[in-house]
Amino acid sequence: MNSPIKIALTGGIACGKSDAAQIFSDLGADVIDLDELSRLVVEPGTQGLSELVDYFGERILNTDKTLNRRALREILVSNPANQEKIEEILHPKILEKMQMEVKKVKNKLVIVEIPLLVEKNLAYLFDRAIIVQCNAEKQLERLKKRDNIDKNQAKMLINAQTSAENRQKLAEQLPVDVIENNSEIFEMAQKVKDLYQKLVNL
Repeated sequence: MNSPIKIALTGGIACGKSDAAQIFSDLGADVIDLDELSRLVVEPGTQGLSELVDYFGERILNTDKTLNRRALREILVSNPANQEKIEEILHPKILEKMQMEVKKVKNKLVIVEIPLLVEKNLAYLFDRAIIVQCNAEKQLERLKKRDNIDKNQAKMLINAQTSAENRQKLAEQLPVDVIENNSEIFEMAQKVKDLYQKLVNL
């Protein structure tokens, strides 16, 4: 059995990556969600959680010894060096878990939902990429609604990510397909379906 085609699914916050991933999954593609894996590597009893506690102390734990995400987020935001340390501890474990999941795939395609593909320079791990994008106005509206936040908070979250222009540069490293998600979900579903057919027939 040949190894599957590894496809990174990325895009800006609130542009519709998770919707696209769900549609791919419904069509029969294997989908791996890196956010989900990042939760698994900090479950009680894991090496990831134990290393975080060794470094930042018990203040990042809830009373039941699970990770207090809010406390960790505050530490992360308060100091860029903390963010680097957290990433240094967790990223290798998340990527290792991803590789293990990819090995289990029996289908021709495996799609990995990976928000920070460009920011973390991870294109080298994949054969192709899919970018889900929408216009700035739509992105802002969707994010405000989804997270129930105001315009300034939404803008801060959007600006914390790389720009759409930067994402387009992925095409210099990998074959890239772009899904424009500016309209209704059924239109995106059709675009994903067409793209899936193209990819399956590669």
